[in-house]
Amino acid sequence: MMHFCKTLHAFLVYPIILVNLTILFGCSVDNSLEQETTTYFDISIKVEGQGKVTPETGFYFKNSLILFKATALSGYYFDRWIGFDEEIDIDQYSFLLTRNLTLTAVFLPIPDLTDEVLVFNPKEIDPNPVFMIENGGKSAYLTSKTGEKLKTWNFDSKLGNDIELMPDGGVIGIFKPESVSFSFGGYGGILKRFDSDGSLLWQFEVNNDTELMHHDFEILPNGNILILIWEKFTSDEALNMGFAGDGPIYLEKLVEFIPETKDIVWEWSSADHLIQDYESSAENFGVVAKHPERINLNYSNQDNGDLMHANGLTYDPKRDVVFLSVNFYSEVWVIPHQFDTQESKTELGNLIYRFGNPLAFNGEEERLFYNNHHPSLINLNASSLDNFLIYMNGSMSHQSKVFEFILPAVFDSVPLNWLNPQINWTFTDPDLFSAKISGAYRLPNGNTLICEGDFGYWEVNSSGSIVWKFDGDTTYWRGYVYPEFTQ
Repeated sequence: MMHFCKTLHAFLVYPIILVNLTILFGCSVDNSLEQETTTYFDISIKVEGQGKVTPETGFYFKNSLILFKATALSGYYFDRWIGFDEEIDIDQYSFLLTRNLTLTAVFLPIPDLTDEVLVFNPKEIDPNPVFMIENGGKSAYLTSKTGEKLKTWNFDSKLGNDIELMPDGGVIGIFKPESVSFSFGGYGGILKRFDSDGSLLWQFEVNNDTELMHHDFEILPNGNILILIWEKFTSDEALNMGFAGDGPIYLEKLVEFIPETKDIVWEWSSADHLIQDYESSAENFGVVAKHPERINLNYSNQDNGDLMHANGLTYDPKRDVVFLSVNFYSEVWVIPHQFDTQESKTELGNLIYRFGNPLAFNGEEERLFYNNHHPSLINLNASSLDNFLIYMNGSMSHQSKVFEFILPAVFDSVPLNWLNPQINWTFTDPDLFSAKISGAYRLPNGNTLICEGDFGYWEVNSSGSIVWKFDGDTTYWRGYVYPEFTQ
């Protein structure tokens, strides 16, 4: 009997047979010997939802490298594998077979999509709904990735342009007044704050013969609000400033005010920081190429006098600076915020950095921008400086591009040393082009939401794959995401 048991250890293949014969003949079997003699393992496949899996349930050689493949049936998508050492969410996965394996392939139904949704990758998209803003329209929408309008805000007057959701469910935005003394694309005039029921809480108006609020605003960490204003200068004033064309002209101004009291606590005017090489009698006469910290008044000679046409601003609390997107200069200006209004009128208020188009100051570096919109910051973490995101319209190439930059940790105090920032990531596509409006916004899951103003919205992941695409029926100013409003 002992000799027979040793023979079993040497020749039997399947452990279950070994166990049964051991019981039958009453011999003791060492578990380590049982494992050594195992040449096959059992793979059991289960399916949840609608899909197919290869390979099928059965016995497979020990130490085989098995490629498992899940294929969803119509109306479903593959979600994950359950049964490996950890959950796996890719549809093809190779596994070295060293044990019996029970796998479950989970397939989930694709939700119903509206006709506007052209691309929908449920495994890759950020789940948060998008706050979609009509360009100069009377509505904004909180829209799910399936295309369903979860909530609509309708207003009595047109937007002019930006509007944002507030934590209490209310909104704050720029609106167009009934009448203005002058206007250009993106004009506004009144900033209004509504509660969640649509009741007006307060408003702040800048709309007179010489000033007009436009395009964008920024809520600062202290609760104050930064707004963008066109500042009008007469023909005579423009000539005295060294303007080479016919006036009047309209330059950019930033104003910070306290919402509760409407008190203005800070101002910065581009008119205080000009340079030009046309009129030698003017105080701001100089060599443009030697002073990148100043703004060349005669770079953009627009017939209507709207020389700069800034269209977006964002505040960086870590540096205490304002980033201003200046469309007709095709660049971003970095404006110091730490000085008071009087100091900001002096050289202290000059630009401390600029990038995108060195031709604007007769520089020699590569030009990156041909019109640009929507400057925004990417908050990497609390301890590090933020990266910078912007939509480049691409008016020359008829192809838009999104840039993510790593900005210098410290802006060089010598303006002639300024270089374009380091490019960290870009995205473009032959079908991505809007000559006006538009924007880009980094989503909580790391994807980027792109507003193609005259089309709709794209969502792309870090590798540049398009995971969501929405073709709207109007033009859009921007799109934001608010995780606290996820439905």
